[in-house]
Amino acid sequence: MAFDAKDYEFIKNEKDWENFLKREKIADYSKIPVPRAHIKGIVRVAFILLRVYIIVMVVLVILGFLHII
Repeated sequence: MAFDAKDYEFIKNEKDWENFLKREKIADYSKIPVPRAHIKGIVRVAFILLRVYIIVMVVLVILGFLHII
């Protein structure tokens, strides 16, 4: 269930919205930073290989457009 300030006519500005969230004890998740996940193991290897693959494909496309290959 998502809360939006437009759904409540008594909320006119950002301060009213903050007071509403405090009064109703609702966490405003848009202001809580989300930490990044630590990538380990085979997933890390897969991401590295994917980057290498993309670089190789870009180089091949450039060489193809230059008619070198």
